[in-house]
Amino acid sequence: MLRMLTNLKFWALIGALTWLVVVVVIIALNPEYAFHGG
Repeated sequence: MLRMLTNLKFWALIGALTWLVVVVVIIALNPEYAFHGG
């Protein structure tokens, strides 16, 4: 458990993938947001 909590590379990868998925979903569901989001 502690090994996972201290594995910064693991969490960095998970965070990056999660953020990427969220951004892709938002753009896919709201195409206008990508243009008017500024």
